[in-house]
Amino acid sequence: MSETALYTIWSIILVVVIYQVYNILKVNLPILKKGVPEDDRYNFKTVGALNSTYFANFGAELAIVAMLPMFFQLTFSLSAAQAGLIAASFAFINLLARPLGGVLSDRMGSRRSVMLIYMFGISFGLIGMGMINSGWPLFLAVLVTIFTSMFVQGAEGATFAMVPMVKKRITGQVAGMTGAYGNVGAAVYLTLYTFVTPQQFFFILAGGAFTSFVICYFTLEEPQNSFSEDYYYSEDDLALAQESDEKIAAKEVAANKR
Repeated sequence: MSETALYTIWSIILVVVIYQVYNILKVNLPILKKGVPEDDRYNFKTVGALNSTYFANFGAELAIVAMLPMFFQLTFSLSAAQAGLIAASFAFINLLARPLGGVLSDRMGSRRSVMLIYMFGISFGLIGMGMINSGWPLFLAVLVTIFTSMFVQGAEGATFAMVPMVKKRITGQVAGMTGAYGNVGAAVYLTLYTFVTPQQFFFILAGGAFTSFVICYFTLEEPQNSFSEDYYYSEDDLALAQESDEKIAAKEVAANKR
């Protein structure tokens, strides 16, 4: 790529970023000046903790999936097809691990504790992957990879088991924000990967997961009524539901009069 093409692409990206920032300010400044309704407010430290977990778990998954085939190919002198099949096990575990993370969050009695265990497990597993070298038996490297994958993707399920519990009225907002941080994490991690060895990269991912563990330990709160039989409704939710019921009843009365 020529320097002209490089600077042209950078200029286009800069224009897009400025345009996005302008629209963000255009939409949000009037809302902030007017004041956010009390029942649409939420404790940001809990959302921030969930953002950090998805940055560390889904971001790590996307980054690992991108580099793992070549890592196995070069480390164990495998063919591209063999390395691809082995590395695919990391993503394939998704079918089991992510739902399991959600189930455990539902059944273990403390969503916060499940989240903490998963984030610590990711750190431990990634440290193990950072120690893999050509002297390891291939089957042991695969086992460590699968073990790490179980925690990485289980943590993703545990994260989104908590997202709807933050505040029902803004579940979409919280989910969108948390989900976005997964892609941000992948972009950050893969950028760092260009400067380090694969083993160092795994240690960086482990550090990110442990940082998230610390953030969750000090800021993540157990969602209110997250294990109640009925989903938790705030006072404004109940008022809106009652207002909706009254409107429906009024329409039915008007229709009967006709």
